Amino acid sequence: MCNKTDLLAIIEDELRRHPNAVPEDLRKLIAQSVYGGDHLLADPVHFREGLAGEWDRISPGERGEDMIQPIDPEGRVARIHLAPCKALGISVDRLAALLLSQTPRNGSRADYLRRWEAVVRLASAGKLPFDPKSLSDLSRLEGLAHHSRSYGFAAYRVINDLADARISSTLRGFGVLR
Repeated sequence: MCNKTDLLAIIEDELRRHPNAVPEDLRKLIAQSVYGGDHLLADPVHFREGLAGEWDRISPGERGEDMIQPIDPEGRVARIHLAPCKALGISVDRLAALLLSQTPRNGSRADYLRRWEAVVRLASAGKLPFDPKSLSDLSRLEGLAHHSRSYGFAAYRVINDLADARISSTLRGFGVLR
């Protein structure tokens, strides 16, 4: 069971980063927190091409957001933001190799629905700027949505498990973690 206080802090951080986020963007955040980046890792060639293309579109010197954005209450799943990685001089090829080597998250629909219900409860308690009914309706949708147009700039990939010693050690070597 997720800790609602931690979940609220994660959502508040997301809304601070993207104040024009809509409920579908929140749905993507929650889905990523449960399923990780598994859907992108299934095709390594496509993954590398997509990452390299996005990397190339980042302006030199663009710092952007904090490098690591925790997105699950257990603190294991996180987004790694590409602009600060590029500014730090991390090789896109080394980053791709690390991300592709991750252990699958293998999240379940049941886990997603439990976490989404916690989001709906937060909205019902007036802690989120979204209508609880509209959030509840989103729970029926399957698949992972894209970010809305109003979400704003986003260039990141998902780290499935920051607690994985190999992943955290490599990220420390990159200068991403201390």
